[in-house]
Amino acid sequence: MSHKHRISGMIERGVVSAAVAVFLSVVLPAHAANFNPPDWSGTWRAVGSVGTLGSEKGIIFAKETRDYAPLKPQYEAEYDALRVRAEEQGDPNAKDPITDTNTLNCFAGMPRLIAAPFSYNFLITPTEVFIIIDKAVRQVFTDGRPWPSTDAQWPLMLGRSRGTWQGDTLVIDTINMRNDMWTDPTPLMLSSQASVEERLRKINPTTIEDQVTIHDPVKFTKDWKFVRHYAREPDDKTSWPDDPELCGGPSDRNRIVNGQVTVTLPQ
Repeated sequence: MSHKHRISGMIERGVVSAAVAVFLSVVLPAHAANFNPPDWSGTWRAVGSVGTLGSEKGIIFAKETRDYAPLKPQYEAEYDALRVRAEEQGDPNAKDPITDTNTLNCFAGMPRLIAAPFSYNFLITPTEVFIIIDKAVRQVFTDGRPWPSTDAQWPLMLGRSRGTWQGDTLVIDTINMRNDMWTDPTPLMLSSQASVEERLRKINPTTIEDQVTIHDPVKFTKDWKFVRHYAREPDDKTSWPDDPELCGGPSDRNRIVNGQVTVTLPQ
């Protein structure tokens, strides 16, 4: 390449770079110019039990496994009655079982996705954070937008989330979650007025900590607080993501018929 062509190329790249800089300064908010996110790259897994939301020590699918949210007495009694029925799901001889909403909908929803048995990946941009969990994508807006107007709010599987960065900690607030979804494999359900605050930060190279506070003025006597952790999977360059969980198709081993699980035991 001639000297003339090299100079021409440098000028062209300089013009492009300047154009990109101008574009970013117009499109992105002012704080984005100095945005320096933490490194949450890689694939992460929830530490400990996914049989309970508020504890990493529960035993999934074991009877008497439950969360201990600060429920008001009337809701504690309601939960106990439903929990007994839920322990019979999958039993063809059970008289009145109820089925996990995750099984019925093939989706966990929030806040259950805080502790799901799937891979977690974080995609951080100056205006949004995407938390990718199996086939679910939590979209956390960090651009300072207000909540939708009251008449534009309704219950969603993932709710609505917005966040702010406090140093290397991502603070997420989530509202508008559905009140008919179990928060774990037992029938603990929040009210439509519940909200969740999460404080996520990387506490060492292989661990992200999530300090969770669930506020439910209808069902709780006080805020429910707990901590969950995510461990970084080894980056061995040989692993590939699993296929997203699917259910309800002809190949589903334990299908839902008339709202009840039909169990087909493996050969």
